[in-house]
Amino acid sequence: MIETALNGLEVTDVYEADRITSILLRLPDRYQKDEEAIEDSLIDTPDGQRIPLSHMAEITKSEGPHTIFRENLMRRKIILCNVVNRDIGSFVKEAEEKMEREVSLPKGYFVTFGGQFESQQKAMKQLTLMLIVVSLIVFLVLFSSLGSIRQSLLILINVPMTLAGGVLALFISGQTLNVSSLIGFIALFGIALQNGILLIGKINDLRKEGLGLHEAVIQGSLTRLRPILMTELILILGVLPLALGYTTGSEIHLPLALVYIGGFIVAIFFEQILLPILYELFAKIKKENY
Repeated sequence: MIETALNGLEVTDVYEADRITSILLRLPDRYQKDEEAIEDSLIDTPDGQRIPLSHMAEITKSEGPHTIFRENLMRRKIILCNVVNRDIGSFVKEAEEKMEREVSLPKGYFVTFGGQFESQQKAMKQLTLMLIVVSLIVFLVLFSSLGSIRQSLLILINVPMTLAGGVLALFISGQTLNVSSLIGFIALFGIALQNGILLIGKINDLRKEGLGLHEAVIQGSLTRLRPILMTELILILGVLPLALGYTTGSEIHLPLALVYIGGFIVAIFFEQILLPILYELFAKIKKENY
């Protein structure tokens, strides 16, 4: 009776030309909001009597959720928020620390963070795993091409140096490591390896032709200076408008552009100065001959 009076009971349908309308049987709205009217509602008993609802139950007015969500057979309450002027990762970390320190949840209650944070964590784990696998494959390819573990590692040293430039650019600009910037790091990874292979390969070719170690390093560096410099300057200039534009959607492409610019600026210095010096130093230590 209570369910019919307050929530309504569908008793029939009205068929019209373009629609079907359900007919509900329930009390008028004014009775549903009046606590005394609900208390005075008469209830039929099995012996034929009719007694007020207030004689059978205690009626109180309170507030509760309109909809109860469940997940894995447990009730779930969703709290939505938008993170502004900071990264999601640091926000969640700070929120977890404050909740652990200041919030005492009843037994059986727990808090989990989902949404964009959950998607970001999954993407970061997948990209990190892929980066490790690709690094191993690249090392094997380098070793098979150069025939030297030392030279393969020397080219791989170019990668963290280049990545350090991207991290520095993010730090100076106040940006954070996210999926967009991580994709930029992967692109830096490939181009840094490509330029390192070109430089080391050219020096090896000159040494095979009979040049001395120092002369081969100097001439090889000068020969590869222009193509490497042009490649990296074109990439820097190509993403420069993305780094300077603060428009709608810039939060997506801005970290990637900053990683490109910072990484390639450091790469120019490392590939043309430090990498040839390290090559000559390692060759002298191992006394390599061609």
